[in-house]
Amino acid sequence: MPSFFLYEITRTDSTARFLAPKRLFSIVYKGNTIYKKGVPMNIDTIALIGGDKRQLFCAKALYDKGFEVMLAGFDLLDSYGFLKLVDLDTALSEADAFMLPITGVKGGQIPCYFSDKEIKIDNRFREALSDKPVFMGRSSSLKGISSFDLLEREDFAVLNAVPTVEGALCVAVKSYEKTISGSKILVTGYGRIGALLSRTLRALGAEVTVSTRSADKFARIKSDANRAVYYSELKTLSGFDIVFNTADALTITAEILSNSDSDTLIIDLASYPGGVDFNAAEKLGFTAFMASALPGQYSPMTAGEIIADTVLTILREEKCL
Repeated sequence: MPSFFLYEITRTDSTARFLAPKRLFSIVYKGNTIYKKGVPMNIDTIALIGGDKRQLFCAKALYDKGFEVMLAGFDLLDSYGFLKLVDLDTALSEADAFMLPITGVKGGQIPCYFSDKEIKIDNRFREALSDKPVFMGRSSSLKGISSFDLLEREDFAVLNAVPTVEGALCVAVKSYEKTISGSKILVTGYGRIGALLSRTLRALGAEVTVSTRSADKFARIKSDANRAVYYSELKTLSGFDIVFNTADALTITAEILSNSDSDTLIIDLASYPGGVDFNAAEKLGFTAFMASALPGQYSPMTAGEIIADTVLTILREEKCL
């Protein structure tokens, strides 16, 4: 496999500046650190295995940076241009690094939205990935293989909050019969997504209340011109038109729901199982959505490019580029 050239075009010089190819070494993991072992190799080819539309746009972004990319688990598509579709055996044997779905592994299988074939995590799969860089989300779902978990990185989380918030607004607009402007909205949680969502809703003219457990975040919520309430003080959702949950812990409990009017729209943005008691919400007649993986549904190109940029950042941090 030929070495690739990493190039960049500066704003002041339209000529591509070519950098000498840098050689890597066979690697093992200790935590999330790549250690060199002494056998030269190049990261020329990255295989993206399974996943949704984000993987396709991630592949395009990596291709544009000079990598050869191949995709396995996309049998329902046709190869064209940069899109090189291969079977799993080819990907496992020829790739120098791997990108697995940002949604993680489910039930010992890689989710493949563009294939009618299953990809199971077996010993052959683990052995092929054991000494090569692996990037994914929710790495704890993949047993026996060390990997870089993009969801644990601050840079990824900050950038990914933007398509998440835009997707949340799309879900709300489709399901809500009034305008966001003038509506009374509760946001539970004030992390990256909760903070950005609150600012965006305020900019659209909503009256925003944010709940939290933390005294520090309570103060930050108030300083950002939102109404603030502690979780312990949240007894009802009555008076709110929409509730967005961003907290991973159970926040919207059966008790709170039973004290609330069922005409409040509830949208849960937290990772599964979320922070809403959906069984109670259904029994009480609420319209409630588990709105996960929003970037992949509403902004797959931007989300895929964010994934690719984060992978490149990690490779630079590990002196692989």
